[in-house]
Order: sequence, then C-alpha cells, then structure tokens
Amino acid sequence: MAEAAAAMEWPLPVVLCPVANFCFYSSMYLSSLFLAALSARRYLGVAFPLRLRAGRGRGRVLALSAAIWLLACGHCSVVFVAEFTRMENGGDGGGNWSGAGGDGVGEVGDA
Repeated sequence: MAEAAAAMEWPLPVVLCPVANFCFYSSMYLSSLFLAALSARRYLGVAFPLRLRAGRGRGRVLALSAAIWLLACGHCSVVFVAEFTRMENGGDGGGNWSGAGGDGVGEVGDA
C-alpha cells in the first residue's frame, strides 16, 4: 500500500521491501493451507466418522499447524533470497527485474 500511495516508488527503507513481500505472500499461503487442512478434516469426518473419531488429539493438531507454518514460511523465504541476490548484483531494490538496461523478461520479441 505504501508503494501504491507513493506513485509506485518504495518510500520505506530498502530492507523492508522483502519483509513486506514475505508477510504478504506467507499470509496468502497460510490461509490457503489452513483452509485445505480444514476441508480435508471435515471430508474425512464425514467419510470415515468412526476411524477419525479415535484419532483426535491436541498434539496432532499442533504438529499439523507447525508443519503448515514451516511449509508456508519456507516456501516464501525465496523472497529474501531473490531480493538480496538482486541487490548484490547491482539492482536498486525497486521493481525493475529486467537488470541493467535489459528489455525485460518474457517480452514479445525475446525469441
């Protein structure tokens, strides 16, 4: 939101850019994964009510929640790697992913 309000220029310190992206994408992944886990649990509860009833436990829920957090945060950690690798290679930390003077990735005419 800060970037959109500032005419698409990042007004905050450069180090906060990957942190903001990490928080944005990890919240999306976490929401999707928790909804998928809830849906799977409800499906299994309807399809196999007796078998699922015996397997209840707070420890299983905590283990699954921890696994979902690790999966989502591990997957979104690529944001830090990509951002800081780009900065080390001469990028400005902004939104120009095409490199120094490049014509962009995947444009029409890049054959």
